[in-house]
Amino acid sequence: MRARLRAGRLAFGLLLAERLPAWGANSMLLWAALAGVAGAFATVAFRETVHGVEWLLTRQTGGLVQAAMALPWWQRLLTPAVGGLLAGLALIVFDRLPKAKLAPDYMEAVAIGDGRISAVPTLVRSLSSGLSVGSGGALGREGSMVQLAAMVGSAIGRIASFNEARRRLLVACGAAAGIASAYNAPVAGALFVSEIVLGSIAMTGFGPLLVAAVMANLVIHHVLGYAPTYRMPQFAPIGGADVLPYIGLGVLAGVAGPQFLRLLDAARAGFRRLRLAAPWRLALGGLGVGLLSVAEPQVWGNGYSVVDSVLNSPWTWQALFLVLATKLLATSASVGSGAVGGVFTPTLFVGAVLGALFAHLLGAVLPGMAAPGAYAVVGMGAMLAATTHAPLMAIMMISEMTLSFEVVLPVVLASVAAYSVARIFRTESVYAASLRRDEAAHPGRPLADFRIADLMKPESRRIAPDTPLPAIAGAFSRERVQYLYVTDAGGRYLGAVSLHDVAQRHPAEHARMSIAADLLIERLPTLTPDMNVSEALMAFARHHGERLPVVEPAAAGGRLVGSVTKTDVLLLIQGAGKAPA
Repeated sequence: MRARLRAGRLAFGLLLAERLPAWGANSMLLWAALAGVAGAFATVAFRETVHGVEWLLTRQTGGLVQAAMALPWWQRLLTPAVGGLLAGLALIVFDRLPKAKLAPDYMEAVAIGDGRISAVPTLVRSLSSGLSVGSGGALGREGSMVQLAAMVGSAIGRIASFNEARRRLLVACGAAAGIASAYNAPVAGALFVSEIVLGSIAMTGFGPLLVAAVMANLVIHHVLGYAPTYRMPQFAPIGGADVLPYIGLGVLAGVAGPQFLRLLDAARAGFRRLRLAAPWRLALGGLGVGLLSVAEPQVWGNGYSVVDSVLNSPWTWQALFLVLATKLLATSASVGSGAVGGVFTPTLFVGAVLGALFAHLLGAVLPGMAAPGAYAVVGMGAMLAATTHAPLMAIMMISEMTLSFEVVLPVVLASVAAYSVARIFRTESVYAASLRRDEAAHPGRPLADFRIADLMKPESRRIAPDTPLPAIAGAFSRERVQYLYVTDAGGRYLGAVSLHDVAQRHPAEHARMSIAADLLIERLPTLTPDMNVSEALMAFARHHGERLPVVEPAAAGGRLVGSVTKTDVLLLIQGAGKAPA
């Protein structure tokens, strides 16, 4: 009776295992969730670092713009320069360490790298970024937050001994988590990495990205509380002929976006011609920000508080023009000097002020037609689409950051218009350099050059032909796979046993001594180590499962040497060209 009860429980467990998705096909979702949680905590640590630097240099804690306004003019002038000098020293001290090596940008690590981001150089660059941003540099802190979260994803991939394809996916998951944490926009974070970095929104990659971003967002809500990134005023939904001026704003942003990027390129080129060491170069950039802040203290920082004010308070066109002009120059000084930081948030700043100026112009021509707050938020989306060349991400980003669905329709139209016009003036996005950086140092291989040996992992889930049915059933319950491979004492592959065949056995049969040889199937496709990716895809097309065995040719002994998953093959194809390590 007791034996029958155990057999019944085992049969029920096998039935559940057969009905649930294969563990191998979905395990990346759990790893992505882990990367999301860990990445969120990394961004929280960086936020606190920036706040600490801000307090040490200004003795203020209410935000960088408020700190700048509270300081005397001479301290406002010198603080960004001191912060830049310290940020440059951090970089140069690291460069002189033995075996110092620059950490790849997370986009490079995903798009053309091997999914490895070293911790020490990333932490040093993050410290440098914290010193620049915390002292008033006109940069976004979010770039370093995303890089840190991506580094965490890379570390998880290395600890788990994943191959290159999965390491790269975990780096992408970390990046999505960082964006979600920085902007309170999980869906947009996943779309950002999919559209810009991976270049694909296939569920193979997008599912883990979305899981990582959502988990990071949940952590941020728990630790920091929940509120939209930007507060929006109340206004009626926009539709009908009222959307036409927003298309004009999109066209304007499509022209302005490429010019903004050219301004940053010119600033970088100008600073390079000075041939200054990093500390003096970053100090000079900080001094430029300080000089501008003497006249306009609102150029400090990434501009969140200024954008919030533009969205919710009346501004004169003269004030808007002044803050836009000085912010453009301050951002150019910070970016051009080589300070570590992002331009994503400054781009939102430029778009918001540009949209508010457009509203003033429209109001002068058609009084009562323009709502500055609405045009400011639409300008943010349009400028983002014009510089990133990712309109879908821009639309979702604005929707999530503002939770203002009244402007969704004009944001869609303006973003598409901005993207279309920007492509005429500049074919490359703001992230083009990162996506192609060091390509010579990481030469791509044609997909046809890859072999199954590049993707193969050791296969421990094997059984002997005389393994009894109860032991087979127990192995299936533990391993959560669809097939167990059968090998003889010398490791020669004999065939496979299917979970379906075992689960369909009557519970009473589990108590009898059937063995693996009685259930052996030989129709399962097999791969060989020297098989190319196209041949592997053809084999998977004949097989509904996630995993196939890799077997030596019969002339070489026919031993089972490993297995390959369909997910790894598809990730390799999606990554277009780097062999897993």
